[in-house]
Order: sequence, then structure tokens, then C-alpha cells
Amino acid sequence: MSDEKPDRPEKPDRPEGPARRLEFYGGVPALFIPFGVMLAGILWLGFTGLALPEAFWPMVLAGLFVGLLLARSKQAYVDAPIAGVGSRMLAVILLAWFLAGVLGTLLNQTGVIDGLVWLSLQAGVSPAWFPLITFVAAAILSMSTGTSIGTILATTPILFPAGFAIGADPLLLVGAIIGGAFVGDNLAPISDTTIVSAYSQGTEIPKVVRTRLKYAAVAAGITLGLYVVFALVGPQGQPARGNPDVGPQGLVMLLAPALLVVLMMLRYHFVVSLLYSIAFGLALGLVTRLLTWGDLLTVDGATFIASGIIVDGMSGLVGIAIFTIFLMGLIGTFEHGGLIDWLMERSQRFARTQRSAEVSIVSVSLAANALTTAGTPTMVMLGPFVRRLGHRFRIAPWRRGNLLDACSTTIIGFLPYSVAVLIPFALVQDTVRGANLSGFNPVGLVPYVFYCWALMLVIIVAALTGWGRDSMDDTSWRAETDELEATW
Repeated sequence: MSDEKPDRPEKPDRPEGPARRLEFYGGVPALFIPFGVMLAGILWLGFTGLALPEAFWPMVLAGLFVGLLLARSKQAYVDAPIAGVGSRMLAVILLAWFLAGVLGTLLNQTGVIDGLVWLSLQAGVSPAWFPLITFVAAAILSMSTGTSIGTILATTPILFPAGFAIGADPLLLVGAIIGGAFVGDNLAPISDTTIVSAYSQGTEIPKVVRTRLKYAAVAAGITLGLYVVFALVGPQGQPARGNPDVGPQGLVMLLAPALLVVLMMLRYHFVVSLLYSIAFGLALGLVTRLLTWGDLLTVDGATFIASGIIVDGMSGLVGIAIFTIFLMGLIGTFEHGGLIDWLMERSQRFARTQRSAEVSIVSVSLAANALTTAGTPTMVMLGPFVRRLGHRFRIAPWRRGNLLDACSTTIIGFLPYSVAVLIPFALVQDTVRGANLSGFNPVGLVPYVFYCWALMLVIIVAALTGWGRDSMDDTSWRAETDELEATW
């Protein structure tokens, strides 16, 4: 459709309020400086091949310190990172990470990966095609469960070690897992992002799902095409890295991750699902004698060092967990410093037509997600802004929801400091240790999350060209006007 001017002036999206408690020398734009310091350090580590989780610690601390120097009130600045670290989202993330680490260690020690390698060899699966298989498997699981993080936690400990052992490209494997996980996050009707994208814009879930299928289909087609190209003309895989004498004995332990998938499909929280699956897996390992009691926990009285499946599974994630804690502290300064409000205000000055309004929505949504790396919370925060700006230009509610959702389920899939990227690297570090892989780090992964890149580019093109844009009719527009004025 052609661009349309707004029917009448709208009230500003945000009323004037009291002065912000957290202010900086240089104003709100100064908030970009601490973030830029951290990002520059992470990129430097990545390009020099030194991007280890523990090496990220000084970078995020440097960013926090620069922010402290720029803050007018040091006490107000300290309160902001503390609030960020105290968020419920961080608690859930850390708990799920540590439990997923235990489950991954359990599966590896009981021979599940060896069993999958044996099965792949028996079926004649080529290493070059394994990333494509991984993407499809992760996409199916994410469509069934509606959770990207849950899918990454469930599939990484199984699919990555199996593919890596037969010689598949490790960066393509991680990219396939993440990309497949975000297919369902964007499309599944039970996904939290799908639900938020619909309800925040005052429309129905079936409507947003039906209307976003075309964007996802194009992105999926591009993604599958890239995997086929890499399989046909790219490197045909490395020599097998696993034990050639593997057998099928450990395949029985697939019942543990199968239970995890079933529970998530039944809408159990993935933390609850992980706890049940770990308990079941440990019991099954003991019954089948794939585990001994000593495998669960061993304490060396002479050195006072504890080891075992539970201890080793959790300790392997400490490095990435500490970085995430401090990263959430830095994100807390964005909220208390009013950075998101500042981005929203600036975007409204740019919006003059339907096209420029949609470009504003996409730009602010991508920027906010790049800063927070938190898809659903960021969508909740941006929902009212997107609805009011879109309503002003008669952009249909489902179109607004699709723009918001696509931005929140794409860019966080390949940013090197994003939780979605850090999780798989944390879970596979034991698998790749000693392999001397060049460029296998979060920065090196950036180009290989094909689906997230494809969907992001598709939605940008859609906003610029108007592809898929729907406008509200007079009746629905006036009904939403009355609803917004009643709540404003």
C-alpha cells in the first residue's frame, strides 16, 4: 500500500514526568559509551581468537567503570546495576544454565553421544549435511515447545557433540541450533513472544501467526538454501573426531531428553522440565549400570576437590554465568538512565508516513534488543510505543506485532554477547576442549546464524517496501482510538 499521512495529531507517547534519578555528563547518549567499551573489547578478543568467557569479565567491568565516571550521581549509578543483577530473568537464566550443564554432562558420560555417532555412521549421514539436519530438528522442537532458550538447552548437548564427533563444521552446528530455536520462538502460537506481539497490539494470536508465515517462509527458504550450498560446495567435513569403536549402548539414555521435550510440550517451565529430566536420567543411568554412585559425586579428602556429573556440569558454566551477571548490571543502567525512552522519543520525530513509522518501529526494536539482548521483556517494554505509533498511521495491529516480534527474535540470535549465543558455547566447551579450533567463539559465529540474519533482513525489506503492510479500516481504527484514549 502507499504511504498514508496520520489522520490527526496524537498526544505524545509519554507524559512529562519527574527528572530521572540517573543522569550522565553528556546526557542520555553517554549511555552508549560504556556499552561501546565492552563491545569493543569483546570484538577485539574475537578477532584475535581469544574470546573465552572469562576474558569477557574485564571488558564488561571496564564498561561499568566508564559509566561510573560519566554518572553525575555515583550512588544512583551503583543502584542501577544492582537492580539489573536482581532481575527475575537473570535468576531463571542462571538456574536453567546450571541444570542444562548437568544434563549435558550426564548424557555425555553415559554414552548417548557415542550412541548417536554410531547411529549416524550406520545411516551413512555425511558431516556436510548434518548442520541442515540439526536446523530442521531444532526448528521442529521449537515449534512444538514455543521456547528458543528451552530448545537450545535441550538440543545443544545432544546434536552438537554428535555432529562434531562425525566431523561437521562446529560453527555451522551452533548456528543451526540457534537459528532453528528461533523458528518456533517467532512462529509457534504458544511462544511467549508470539503471545506478547499479539496482545500488546490488541489483536489475536491466530491472526499474527497467519500473517507472519510469509516472512518466516522466505527466511526459512533462504536458510535451507544456504545449508544446501554449504553442503554441496563447502568443505565436506573434517575427519571424525569421535571414538571409532562407539556402540549403541548409551542410546537408552535418550529417554531423559525425550522426557524434557515432552514436559516442555506440555507447557511445564523448562527449569521444572530440566529437574525432572535430570532426576530421571540419573536414576536410569544407575539402573542400567551406565553410571555408578561415584560418577554422581566424588570428594577427594586429600585435596578437598569435588567432582562428578553434578559438580562438573555446573562448574563448566561458571565463566559465562559471571559475565552474564555483570552484563545484566550494565543493562540495568540503560533502564535507569532512560535510554529506551530516549530512543522512542527520537524515533517519533522521524515518523511522518506509514513507511517511516514502520522503519522507526524496526529501528528502535532492533536497537533495544541489541542493548538488552532480552526478547520478551523488551517486547513488553516496547509494546505500548509500537501500538501508539502504529495506530497513529493506521498500521494494522497484526502488522505491528509482526514487526515487533521479528526484531525481537532475530538480532539476539547472533550478537556475540547475547544469552542465546553464550548458552551453546558454554554447553559445548568440554566437547571442543583440546581440538584447537580456530575462530570457534561467539564473535566467529556471527555470520553463521543464517535464519536469524535472513528473517531480520526480510522484515527490514518489508518495512522499507511495504510488503505485507495492512492498514486499519475506519471502524477498527476508531475503536482502537477510543480504547487508547480510555487508558491514556
